[in-house]
Amino acid sequence: MELVTLALMFAAIGVRVLTSQMISRMKHQITHVAHIKQESLKRLKVAQSQHAVFGQNKAMLTAKKMKTTKRLNRLRKEISSFVEENEARKQRAEARKVER
Repeated sequence: MELVTLALMFAAIGVRVLTSQMISRMKHQITHVAHIKQESLKRLKVAQSQHAVFGQNKAMLTAKKMKTTKRLNRLRKEISSFVEENEARKQRAEARKVER
């Protein structure tokens, strides 16, 4: 009977050692996964901030493009009016030459 009790005590101690080792491994795995999670969240935050900066840059460049396009159109109209004025001057000069 004493041997059975002694065997059960050693078995209980063995089970306790095994469970503490398993718990230790689980804690290590949990900390490893938590570290990976934190790293992933940090990368996500960096990617989101880069995306926001790219969006702002795109909006700014789009606004500049629209402004430049409007200015270009205005300058083209101005040039065409100058060309028309020049043509009108030439025609008037030709008309004067013919009259003389």
